[in-house]
Amino acid sequence: MKIVLSSRGSRGDIYPVIEIASALKEKGHNVAVAVPETFGEYTRSKGLEPFLYSENSDKVMQDFGHGVNSSKQGFNFIASSVQQQYDFMMKETEDADVLFASVSEMAAPTVAEYRKMPFYRIAYAPMLPGKQPPPLIPFQNMPKQLNVATWGVFQLLSTLVVKKLLDKKRKELGLPPVKDSNKYFTRESHTLLAINRTLAPPCNTWDKKYKFSYTGYCFGKAEEELPADLIEFIENGKPPVYIGFGSVHIKNPQKFTDIVIEASQKAGQRIVLSRGWTGLGNEDYPDNIFITDDTNHHALFPKMAGVIHHGGSGTTHMAAKAGVPQFIMPEMIDQFYWGNRVYKMGLGPKPVSSKKITVDGLAKALDKISDSKYRNNSVNLGEEIRKEDGVRKIIDLITKNNS
Repeated sequence: MKIVLSSRGSRGDIYPVIEIASALKEKGHNVAVAVPETFGEYTRSKGLEPFLYSENSDKVMQDFGHGVNSSKQGFNFIASSVQQQYDFMMKETEDADVLFASVSEMAAPTVAEYRKMPFYRIAYAPMLPGKQPPPLIPFQNMPKQLNVATWGVFQLLSTLVVKKLLDKKRKELGLPPVKDSNKYFTRESHTLLAINRTLAPPCNTWDKKYKFSYTGYCFGKAEEELPADLIEFIENGKPPVYIGFGSVHIKNPQKFTDIVIEASQKAGQRIVLSRGWTGLGNEDYPDNIFITDDTNHHALFPKMAGVIHHGGSGTTHMAAKAGVPQFIMPEMIDQFYWGNRVYKMGLGPKPVSSKKITVDGLAKALDKISDSKYRNNSVNLGEEIRKEDGVRKIIDLITKNNS
């Protein structure tokens, strides 16, 4: 079977698709995968030879705004490589059996419709319109009627951004123009929600409208060991708290680093601070702080007293799998959704964005994150998530339904 896979965005968007593609290849399937050039080397390390989209993912993340502005930038990002998506997918699907893409790949439904082939779209948040709050906005506690209306606005805007280009391609293929954006993006595809159902529950209206499956997050394999000096730091005192923003860029990393140092001293808390893409850390920091580059979160998070992060779906699920409390400082897109869910489920304190965090606020969060209520709730959810295997379930869905 030949499966064509495409994904763009940050690490949280790309890594799960690479894990799925690698596992499919190991099972003997013919795989064609496209990712941004930023991830070319990593993709090859997984035994794949990718087609590389020209975007620089680090630059994309730098350009994203905060809050609602990040959604506006998201629409521009979605439109930016429709042509490259279309060219890759049209070429590779000529002799393929299945098309698999992230929800932001707007050319994919057109290609699948033209090829008359099964199309699966992977989502890392509950990206199906309903009465639940849209994950891509900061306002996560609106009345249900406003949620429904906001979904409508988002669908309209996302269609308008690329409609002209899509309709031109569709006309060339003999397909009608896009009229119903909901039908175009969701009703003709099978949405794979690579998230935990308890952490992100479905809306009760979905069953009547959409074809979807919860699969659990695609954690993949975790073979890298922690650096020896990091292990020594962890074992040389009470469990530290991890702080990191992954591929998200914050406006003033030096100022935030200073806040972390002062807050950790005030709270008497040991910290593992990850530099991330934004470049946290400096040359002068106290003994209670360990600054690290990218590390294996599979191995690191279970050793932490808590995890403070940006609220990406991958980091949220990784901390939840480890069974440790979280404090989320959202910046953009679905991070507000995950921050709200972590707080509502009693997995950690109320989210505060890095723009608004103060020394006192972070010190308070460092004190609160070890609360036994948060710890117990996190342990219980972790037991559930550790039973899930998103990569295996997605492969089973794709291969068994189309063999």
